[in-house]
Amino acid sequence: MSTSALGWEPPSTPLSGFITATVEGFVANLDRLVDEMTTAAITAAPALAGDAALEESVRASVRAMTLRWVDAQRRRPGGRVPVDVPPAALDVARDLIRHGVDFQQLLTGYRCAENVGCRRWLLAAAGAVPPQEVAAVADFGLRSINDWVDAALASIDRQIERERDDLMGGVLTRRLETVTLIIDGAPIREDVARERLAYDLSAWHTGMVLWSATEDHEQGLLEKTARHVALEAGLRPPLILPATTATTWAWLSGDHRLDVRLLREAMAKAPEGVLATTGSSRPHMTGFRRTHREAVAARRVAERNPGRERFTAYDDVRIAVLASQDEETAAQFVSDTLGELADADTDLRETLRVYLQEDGNTARTAARLFTHRNTVLNRLERAQRLLPQPLSGRHLSVGLALELVHWSGGRR
Repeated sequence: MSTSALGWEPPSTPLSGFITATVEGFVANLDRLVDEMTTAAITAAPALAGDAALEESVRASVRAMTLRWVDAQRRRPGGRVPVDVPPAALDVARDLIRHGVDFQQLLTGYRCAENVGCRRWLLAAAGAVPPQEVAAVADFGLRSINDWVDAALASIDRQIERERDDLMGGVLTRRLETVTLIIDGAPIREDVARERLAYDLSAWHTGMVLWSATEDHEQGLLEKTARHVALEAGLRPPLILPATTATTWAWLSGDHRLDVRLLREAMAKAPEGVLATTGSSRPHMTGFRRTHREAVAARRVAERNPGRERFTAYDDVRIAVLASQDEETAAQFVSDTLGELADADTDLRETLRVYLQEDGNTARTAARLFTHRNTVLNRLERAQRLLPQPLSGRHLSVGLALELVHWSGGRR
């Protein structure tokens, strides 16, 4: 029986105080709580896993719903939480429908996240209130969380049901279903996929992932940016799919391999706050799949290095992608190869990294770093003194180590 059928009696003043103390303990480590709840949701519903954008949408939804309940308890300890579903929770539901995922998967995931929240509430109560009051506070919290989640999920279900025809019946959904089949390597004839996508799969493809650095970006900004990049690069209109409300996938097509410098120059003219990654240019339907996967992998690296690059090509971070498969070994390689330079001034590492990329040409290095040649020479001398072994004959290993540090955002 739900709590709505039982009624909702306001707690006594002393109990309200204990509830407030428990709420603060409950969210004392909010990031860890959200991580645990998100992991439970994704583990219980495998269809939610495997796509970084979808996983991030689930995380944002779990966080928003948790904070909505917590904020209501802070305002009125022990009060009934109003059914006011946060936009992030509706966004993830729409994203799943667009991906063709059964809505029941999301409900299952939320219930498992709720179970984690209930366990954390019990622990918070045990640590925040006198032993004789733990049972009353624990009972209140469990009933309140269950009441809120029941009402919120019912509200989401009603809203999505009203939108389902629009979400499921459009060209966008059919295209997303087709793209998902291709990406997953499912058997689908190229001519069938071409007709559904209205896109030539026999061409060369360059996959893009675009996202915004801010949550309040203009509607359609990412799609507009993808079209702008294609136009600037002299390409035909791209295939564009909104993967989530905050992420857009795109494929640029042409008759030959695309020069990534054209995309870099085009992204330099894109609206502020838009970030993008690309895969390598590859032909045919297998290339369509592989370049997208590369762009997704490049995004994971780019997000570990916020603020440094607006545009990241897979070929730039291929080493970091490979290293991410065994981060412990990669970190040890960096430490062994760079020695004290690994923890030195960023300018020293960056100067040596660019110098090695420019085949030891100090003039080109200075031009890329927008600094004087003498400054470059001074930095190079200081950087080489910090290396555990001379640079001579070790350009490849030192260059690899510097690339790993650069694309890990300095973390080892």
